[in-house]
Amino acid sequence: MKALTKTANAIGDGLVAGFLGTAAMTVSSTLEARLRHRKASTAPARATAKALGIESFDSDLARARFNDLSHWGYGTGWGVVRGILGATA
Repeated sequence: MKALTKTANAIGDGLVAGFLGTAAMTVSSTLEARLRHRKASTAPARATAKALGIESFDSDLARARFNDLSHWGYGTGWGVVRGILGATA
């Protein structure tokens, strides 16, 4: 049971770390984009759509929402992976 608790704690820690890391990167990139007067990145939506075989979106709003979901899911998900790797050490 201790191994299960260790793994669960590591996943939880990774989830929080991934979320906080994604938040920090989001703030940083948003500030940089505003200072340079450029549009927000659409790379997360493009990459995720390509991986899932999504060819188009119904609207720009749908694309923006999918971009945000992809961005936060990817960043937080890698935190979970890091947590699991930490539990194996």
